[in-house]
Amino acid sequence: MINNKILNENYKFWLGGFREGEGSLLISIIKSIKAPYGIFLQPEFNVSQHINGLNILKSLKELFNNKGSILKKSGSANVWVYSLKGVKNINVYVIPFFLNYVTIYSSKYKNEEFNKFIFILKKLNEKPKCIKDEFRRLVQLTYNLNPSGKGKSRKRTLSEVFSIIDKIG
Repeated sequence: MINNKILNENYKFWLGGFREGEGSLLISIIKSIKAPYGIFLQPEFNVSQHINGLNILKSLKELFNNKGSILKKSGSANVWVYSLKGVKNINVYVIPFFLNYVTIYSSKYKNEEFNKFIFILKKLNEKPKCIKDEFRRLVQLTYNLNPSGKGKSRKRTLSEVFSIIDKIG
């Protein structure tokens, strides 16, 4: 059954504004022996919310064709996270949502960061996959996305990631 709220344009704008304060658009760097250069770039959209706002997360999931997952946030008893991962999902569902309901009013996404994110997605979507030097450039761009991201740092330094890429390739 379709939640009638998600059919309402005003509600979609409200979700866009809500997402502005409670969510992120990011690219994870994952070490994987299955990846061509030992590293996999994983785009993700997520929104966190106290259990009282679980219906908001369910609305986002429904808006994105019931793709993604809603899970309890690790280490937080009452916080839940809606997450949608993958190049195709981000391109098909999240980017159109951002362009229609987020970026037009956003202070966060009217800058180069969103354009860098779109560029990385475009490159990850291209077939055949990019050559090693181009992949290194995408990793560098990923490290430059949101450099002041709430004081969080990546698990590995850029030089450690480059070392993994150079060993494999």
